Amino acid sequence: MSAPGRSQALIPKRAARRVPVSASRGIHRVHWPSRLAIAAAMTGLTCIAVAADPGRVLAVCADPSNLPFSNDRGEGFENRIASLLADEMHATVNYTWNMQRRSFLRRTLKAGACDVVIGLPMGLQGVAQTRPYYGSSYAFVTPRQGGAKVSGFDDPSLRKLKIGLQAVGAEGSNTPPASALSRRGLSDHVVGFSMWGEESDETPQAHIVDAVAAGEIDMAIVWGPVAGYFAQRHGDRLMVTPVTGDPLQPTATFQFEMAVSVRPGDNELLEELQQALDRRQPDIQAILQTYGVPLLAKTAPSAPLAQVEAGVVLGSMVEKWRN
Repeated sequence: MSAPGRSQALIPKRAARRVPVSASRGIHRVHWPSRLAIAAAMTGLTCIAVAADPGRVLAVCADPSNLPFSNDRGEGFENRIASLLADEMHATVNYTWNMQRRSFLRRTLKAGACDVVIGLPMGLQGVAQTRPYYGSSYAFVTPRQGGAKVSGFDDPSLRKLKIGLQAVGAEGSNTPPASALSRRGLSDHVVGFSMWGEESDETPQAHIVDAVAAGEIDMAIVWGPVAGYFAQRHGDRLMVTPVTGDPLQPTATFQFEMAVSVRPGDNELLEELQQALDRRQPDIQAILQTYGVPLLAKTAPSAPLAQVEAGVVLGSMVEKWRN
């Protein structure tokens, strides 16, 4: 659930400076006569001075308007993690911006527009991945006062509620929460929200959580990082409860691990990213907690690095990255 008493000052302000746009590729080194000292200034974290080669670039593809993950002002937690990794690698971050719609990977990483995507589901086909650096789950978002205290998909109170779900868009495909409600004959209780907005909409994923706070719907079921981050904007009014599974779908996955991804074969870059993740894991966890992300238990550090060939069952959320 969202942390009681957490200050809304933790939510980044819109007036922040924009992050430079670049289509530069990968980690590159150019010989320069001197080095620049830069600071890894992360909100709530200790500032660590590192020497960065101004010719060394970590080229990252990201969505310019997709909080809490990223935006072109550098306000998302993936922006902050990218900066942290670049600092650790004595590099600077350059972004190629692309809306995370269907075929995002084909247009970006696979096209050579960048070399790194900071957060993709572990097990996604066609990429090489680090070990997962965080895991989260779908979550129920409900009013803290006067709202239903939903314990799971078999809770009888669901039959009296208006339930918000995001329509993610793969034809004939449902997210695990949508399937769980459908199996119980609750489709008529669902109020649909788009996961995506117009380019002018800076926080499209906020609308479903805001609707719970406004009383327009009784609850929402959304991906945990979205639930936790936007619930914080309403102070202590909303409760975020992780969804662990569905008794009617014992093989359905509601919890997912996320990893940094590169192109297959970029083994040197992959290994360097993994080392940076390992060294800065406490700082990364602090960033995620600041953004209200409901976190799973830490993944065992001995898991091998791998170019994963088997996909994960993430419903239609995965479709925006494929093909």
